[in-house]
Amino acid sequence: MNHTASISIEAPLIDPDWLLEDPHARFAQLRRDHAVIRVSDHNYYALRANDVFPLLKDDRTVQVEGSDYVALHQIPDGAMAQFLRDILLFANGADHRAKRGPFARAFSHQAILASRDDIQAVARKIVAELPRGESFDLVARMTARVPSETIAAILGLPVTEAPEFAPCIYEMASAIGPIYPMEKHSRVEAAAREVFGYVEKHMLSRLAMPQDDLLSDLVADWDEARGIPFSSLVNQVLAFMLGGSDTTRAALAIAISLLRQRPEDWAALQADPDLIPAAISECLRFEPSVGNVPRFTVAEMRIGEATVPAGVLLQLSTMSAMRDPELYADPEEFIMRRSDHPRLHLVFGQGPHRCIGEMLARIEMEESLKALLEAAPGIEIETAPRMIGFGGIRQITPMMVRIP
Repeated sequence: MNHTASISIEAPLIDPDWLLEDPHARFAQLRRDHAVIRVSDHNYYALRANDVFPLLKDDRTVQVEGSDYVALHQIPDGAMAQFLRDILLFANGADHRAKRGPFARAFSHQAILASRDDIQAVARKIVAELPRGESFDLVARMTARVPSETIAAILGLPVTEAPEFAPCIYEMASAIGPIYPMEKHSRVEAAAREVFGYVEKHMLSRLAMPQDDLLSDLVADWDEARGIPFSSLVNQVLAFMLGGSDTTRAALAIAISLLRQRPEDWAALQADPDLIPAAISECLRFEPSVGNVPRFTVAEMRIGEATVPAGVLLQLSTMSAMRDPELYADPEEFIMRRSDHPRLHLVFGQGPHRCIGEMLARIEMEESLKALLEAAPGIEIETAPRMIGFGGIRQITPMMVRIP
């Protein structure tokens, strides 16, 4: 990161619609000449890997607070705004630790590794139920089901009700991005209210009559300490449902698409399933379902030749950084056996806000891909999915397939 250049310039203002047309190509074009860009007066993007990595831990930035996020995006007051104000994603320091702590044990590597057999059983059951000999949307019939049913099982929610709450979660996820979709706010707000009520009902029932599940443990811990309002605890659970379902459904679909369209890679995975974890890592790099890490500047700072003022959103574009030739050799090439991934994959962030569900997401993707390779290796892609968006939680289009 260059803090010594003599002449400071204003970061160029880029039309978000132009970026949306082809984010990877646009980022590559911009990254050559600009370390940082703006998509609005208060929303900046750091593009280069050599800046993104140190900025993840730079004390001139903090994780954007929920209240600031709501204010900067001018989100109307209501259930969605309160969700964003509450969740640990947009919290710092002691507040972040208090909200993350109750989930840390349940989502530890050891605990999730112990759940691999259960996740494998879910994936195999879903693959076995896929239609044969007809066209269908793999996102709806498989890649959305695996994470939503797994997160329901982990929390203790009825797995049969996953199809009921999942659409609300996906609607909420579509609102976490670089530009708040004000045109669909009424739908987002309705979804947030509905799923909040659904989860609150189950948690209140556990408070009255505990069961042997994670929800019961969470409300018991809350009842003993009462460190946060009960409504805030409900929103933390919603955040884990969102993070544990929507991002993985898109990442899994894209991974299957990328690998199936490369016959040599697909055959290699069939012959040697031990290659699957590395294949997943490359899929997550090449077409991530989350595009950036949001930070908030607490001091004016220099990035490249541009000055970024205090009091603005600074989005650290992991999506751009993972296609930066300073970080990866031949970054525009999909290389399944790539050996130059950083030890900690950038798609999951860094530091105290690193994704707590990383191991869960990896195992869900690995076991789902393995189940498909075993039970439906001849799956044919009729319409490949596309990722839409250049930041936040990216959206995915349908993936039409046929299994002979």
